[in-house]
Amino acid sequence: MPEPPQERRRVTPSRSVAEALVVAGAVGLLLLAVATDAAAGPYSEGQQIEITGVVTDGDGLPLPNVRVVLEASRKTFKFRRLSRTTSDRRRLAATTDSRGEYTLAWPWHDQFNRFELVVGVPDRRAGGKEELQVLERIDLSRRILHGSPVVVNLTIADTGFLATLRDFVAAVDTKDEQQVYDQMGRPDRVKTFEYPNYEEVSWWYFSSGKAYRFRDGKLEQVVHFEPIKPFDSS
Repeated sequence: MPEPPQERRRVTPSRSVAEALVVAGAVGLLLLAVATDAAAGPYSEGQQIEITGVVTDGDGLPLPNVRVVLEASRKTFKFRRLSRTTSDRRRLAATTDSRGEYTLAWPWHDQFNRFELVVGVPDRRAGGKEELQVLERIDLSRRILHGSPVVVNLTIADTGFLATLRDFVAAVDTKDEQQVYDQMGRPDRVKTFEYPNYEEVSWWYFSSGKAYRFRDGKLEQVVHFEPIKPFDSS
């Protein structure tokens, strides 16, 4: 008499086995990250790396007096979170000359493996605090590994903000205007009224709730109002 067919039982990994597989995968990612970081040091510790180039506008014309900043940081893999984090930030800055040229000398340190090049212009805002308005940002993490000098030419296609800022700063030419600018920074809005015998200009600071009225560059009045969120940066 033939034996009854035996029932096949489907075997599924236990929870502990599944967790072990996850851990093994995470370890593999960690080893890969460590290997990548270890391979990211082609220079000797402290060796000077030159980063140089030209900053131009969309028409190929040089942009003088803009700031070029190298931002270095360390990107590492956090085992517990199974994710990468960024730390140990450091910055090195230079200013373009009349030909739009810049040069940075970065001392190599193996702990840094993330590099970004930022082009911007200092902008004094409310309270007189200076902030860097970023015009362009590129990743140099791979290019910097190919040897020094690292030649990076940058093009700023939209120079509208830069032109507006420089026009405003150039128009600050009286003692009263300079004092307000030093104290308050660039206003949120500028209004100009031309009269037959004089010019009236008002600077509006919405978040501070103040408007400064100048007559031919001399401060005439400070108007106070309820602070509001800026809605127009022009």
